[in-house]
Amino acid sequence: MRTFLLMAACALAAGLHAQPVLDSNDLPQGGTTYVRATAVPPLNAGDLEEGGAGVTWDFSDLTVATEAETPYFPMSEASFTTQFIFSSADHFTAFNLPDFGEEFALPISGATVYNEFGNDAYRTIGLGITTDFLDLPVIYDDAEEILPLPLSYGATLSGTQAFEVDLPGILYYATEGATDIEVDGWGTLLLPGGSYDCLRVKRTFASQDTIALAAAEIGFSLPREGTVYEWYAAGEGMPVLSVQALLDIPANWQFKPAPSSVEGSNPAAFEVYPSVLTAGEILHIEAQIGERWTAVDGQGRILYNATPEVHGGQVQLSTEGWPTGTVILLNQNTGQSARVMLR
Repeated sequence: MRTFLLMAACALAAGLHAQPVLDSNDLPQGGTTYVRATAVPPLNAGDLEEGGAGVTWDFSDLTVATEAETPYFPMSEASFTTQFIFSSADHFTAFNLPDFGEEFALPISGATVYNEFGNDAYRTIGLGITTDFLDLPVIYDDAEEILPLPLSYGATLSGTQAFEVDLPGILYYATEGATDIEVDGWGTLLLPGGSYDCLRVKRTFASQDTIALAAAEIGFSLPREGTVYEWYAAGEGMPVLSVQALLDIPANWQFKPAPSSVEGSNPAAFEVYPSVLTAGEILHIEAQIGERWTAVDGQGRILYNATPEVHGGQVQLSTEGWPTGTVILLNQNTGQSARVMLR
């Protein structure tokens, strides 16, 4: 009996520290908004190359610089045309084109990226570009692999990716690249907001961007290469920690922070539609007379702050001039909030 109990205890201890195996349900889900903080780069980043089994990564001293929300939208909120073109996609989210500077301002009001869960990989299959004149779906000539599925220790994935955006007389933007992905470790990740049982993913990439701006009559190519380390935990969607190293310097740190005022905001008790719209369209809000409303973008800039007129139980706000991305609507009278996305 004693031997049996000892074996059972050992088996239980091994189970408590067994490596996790993650699937598509543990990755980003449409209809969910994730909060991640940008960290002040620590003076001592430790050994980011450390992988293997049963590792403890201690980044509990990370300090929050800024917080931001990343919403993932279900395909039901995409246009019918986009749903048809990207019929295999599971969700979409905002995509940032390169910033060419104010002197090369382009009439692009939004961009989105479309992802799918395949049988063997989570990948990006296309983009959506919105200009002042048209909506342009961009199907990847070569889909970009993001993660192997299922996600387990030792899994590897290598792939290439390519796409081309051609807006005649406005912009030509093309990317070609290659990525090597390895799930190189599992263990416990310590962050300021708690600890997580994680799989660690190492992603090494190299790509070439080709850009031509018709209005400025210039064209150029930009090489990009680097390594990204990501820690994934069950049910957390986005990585709970990601570190991008450029020229072997860990420069960009993002992590799941402790519960914040953003995460703790009250759920919406009012209807807002459409929840995905193009800048310049009218936003409809279910409201009462005398309520004060504030609209804030992802950078904390106030886009609207007033007590509007109410007609038929609704407020109608013009989004003319609003930036693309996530906008938070706050009812100053009730403290409740809702989110919409401009593209």
